[in-house]
Amino acid sequence: MAEIRLRGRKIPLLYTVYEMKQVQEEICSLGDFQYVIFGRNPDDDKDNGKYGSAEHLSALAGLIRIMGNAGLEEAGEKPDLTDKWIMRAMRPASISDYIAACADALNEGMSSEYPQEEAEGPVDVTLEEMNKKKEKDG
Repeated sequence: MAEIRLRGRKIPLLYTVYEMKQVQEEICSLGDFQYVIFGRNPDDDKDNGKYGSAEHLSALAGLIRIMGNAGLEEAGEKPDLTDKWIMRAMRPASISDYIAACADALNEGMSSEYPQEEAEGPVDVTLEEMNKKKEKDG
């Protein structure tokens, strides 16, 4: 599980459908999400002029709060994070590290929970080819 460290405290970050809903209600729509979290201009993806802006920092702190409280709760800890505490604990030089940790948590949350089944034992390649041909002709 992705995590960040703020004031020496390890905070696990969890992103599920519940957190996805919270992000949409509190921060922005999913369509604008990548622009807001990375501080980019939605009209020009190469323009990162909003990086470090009040809007950007508020969105990042909100995302950390939402995913951090979810991670703490899942770990059996008290979900006590606030935007104010998070922003006071964050260091400007580490903003990109916090974004990267959030991106890792988002990627983990968006990945499939169920791995594809793998064949057990030896595989008969000839039989597989015959079955494929039957399906194709069938």
